[in-house]
Amino acid sequence: MHCARLLPGSATFSDQHDPTPGLTDMTLHSFTHLALRVADLRWAEEFYRDLFALEVAFREAETPEGWGTLPESAGWDDADRSGIELGLVMLHRDGLRLALDAAEQAPAHGQISHVGVFADGDELDRLRTAAPAAGCRIVTDRPRALVFDDPLGVRWELNTFAYDDPPSLSTGARTGRWLDITLSNP
Repeated sequence: MHCARLLPGSATFSDQHDPTPGLTDMTLHSFTHLALRVADLRWAEEFYRDLFALEVAFREAETPEGWGTLPESAGWDDADRSGIELGLVMLHRDGLRLALDAAEQAPAHGQISHVGVFADGDELDRLRTAAPAAGCRIVTDRPRALVFDDPLGVRWELNTFAYDDPPSLSTGARTGRWLDITLSNP
């Protein structure tokens, strides 16, 4: 891989392209989280909790009705006993938000699942047009969220809400869809 260097007085990319009118009126606030694909979700949770002294914000599983959140009082053993296969864990501490996405195996194309960004509504609206025009593929488009894959293979998840309180962002907290951990027969 070669790294290009600009010579003094040479044009940069931004010199060659006019800025988008009104762009300064829109805001990309911050990265909200980093999501990693992991082959062993339970092990990865324990590893990153210990390594960075993180807390569990929530654990979720995908169901036919959409994502559901494991109740805060339940743990991995409860999910296992109930036949629930967890697919997502959100860990946090201070300003760090780390999402762990279950993957069948460590993917050859990388561990990063997606990059989360906190943006304002105007920026989301602008990207709804700009991303496809730049060759990106829209994956999800909702009023407060836009997810797209860029031509370089990076998935971007932009939301109009901050990740200030990670436990409140779980599907259960937002929609009331909590996973049922009752046992049919112990």
